[in-house]
Amino acid sequence: MSVQKIIKCGGIAAIGFWSAALTGVQALPALPPHCLAQLRRDVDAIAHQPSFNQARLGIAIQPLDAAQPVYERDAQYYFLPASTTKVLTTAAALMRLGPQFRIQTDIYGAGQGSTLEHLRIVGHGDPSLSDQQLQQVAVQLQRQGVRRINSLLGDDTFFRRAGVVPSWAWEDIQAGYGAPANSLILNQNAYELQLWPQALGQPLRVEWLSPQPLGAWRQINHTRTVATDAPESVEIKRRLQGSTLEIELTGQLRVGADPDRSAVAVINPGWFLLNRLQAILAQHQIKVAQISLLDNDHDLSAALKSSQPERRLTQIQSPPLSALITTTNQQSNNLYAEALLRTLGTMIAPQNPQKTTHQQGLDVLKQTLTQLGVEATTYALADGSGLSRHNLISPSALVQTFQAMLRSPHSAIFQASLPQEQVGKGQNVSTLFSKSGSMQGVSTLSGYLQQSPSPPLIFSLMFNQYNQSSSQRRQAMDALLLSMNRLQSCQSGKQ
Repeated sequence: MSVQKIIKCGGIAAIGFWSAALTGVQALPALPPHCLAQLRRDVDAIAHQPSFNQARLGIAIQPLDAAQPVYERDAQYYFLPASTTKVLTTAAALMRLGPQFRIQTDIYGAGQGSTLEHLRIVGHGDPSLSDQQLQQVAVQLQRQGVRRINSLLGDDTFFRRAGVVPSWAWEDIQAGYGAPANSLILNQNAYELQLWPQALGQPLRVEWLSPQPLGAWRQINHTRTVATDAPESVEIKRRLQGSTLEIELTGQLRVGADPDRSAVAVINPGWFLLNRLQAILAQHQIKVAQISLLDNDHDLSAALKSSQPERRLTQIQSPPLSALITTTNQQSNNLYAEALLRTLGTMIAPQNPQKTTHQQGLDVLKQTLTQLGVEATTYALADGSGLSRHNLISPSALVQTFQAMLRSPHSAIFQASLPQEQVGKGQNVSTLFSKSGSMQGVSTLSGYLQQSPSPPLIFSLMFNQYNQSSSQRRQAMDALLLSMNRLQSCQSGKQ
């Protein structure tokens, strides 16, 4: 997008112009007819370009203080949203859980002195949990004099079943961005790698940015370094051959090109955390005799029934929800979005053993959006991240969601979670708060433009089924943003 990015990562405090439910803001007069006419001409001209004849375009544009959209094109119809789905998920999480909510990981122990009968780590789906927090736990145990743990238990029961969404594509669940959202998450349930081009014809050099797998594994490198005019692509796959993990790298990068940073999802995330914790405890001279993963209520009950009474030794807390939704929206982090969806399903919904936590999260998401005034018929969701191609959202649903959040008590926090950019130049500059989404044949952008003293101009742009080059699509998106920016300037009398 050819607009100048001014903020990549936001904090919790708002830079917002339009917070506190618009308290004290003077509404401007209705949009002048000539301003609206120009907007409609501009948008129609872009939408009717011959290059988009075979594509589907959905557009909705509506000022915050207007009762109806000022421009619509198939705004009530369903489109594949890709990552703009995260707008709905983070809005619901913020409204139901609150900005200060934190996800807890509890550590319980049974036994006294230097030997614990068991140590149980209880996950509640914290997507931010990393080796660093486990190192802190090991240090605390070492200082308490613990030298041996007979049984290390991983309690992975908080989220019920199906860490991976059934409708996700096979190639997506291989990648780090498709990692499963279970109760015991560590290092975003992925191995992170960086691939460096070498001399022409040589394999790419593999740099591990996260700890290498524990246990039996092998790396298969079928990559190569190619000429400067050759195409580039990299793919990482993982599979189990018997009990051996194989990580296969294919693709090519050009001589002298920047390295490619990629990630591959772990296969058994609960066991992944347990193995890492055992290794970290060993670094602190704490021996673990055996490890066990508890992933159902029956195993959990049996393990606790046969043990001594346990006590909570320590607790790990995630950053506040305001920070979690910022990571979700600004980094477009799928795992964070899916963890938040499942948290809604466990913390808010009445527990229904016939449903997965994922399904209950979708139920709470729909209930919350309805309470916010988003019509239930304007969307149909299969996940919280947008990775599934079964998600369907209309431009109207996204506009309604932004309207509700801008009027909510948490408007400033929600605004701070969004990527921010500038559109226009000179005195006709607007600040853009938006969330984009992309996958094959899909490009979406939804958010709002703010140019004081005009009210926010909320919009949703959804391109589906296009086969144009990415540069053509970006040019069209940029042109639409500039047209909306001109409307803001026209309304405030700057044009």
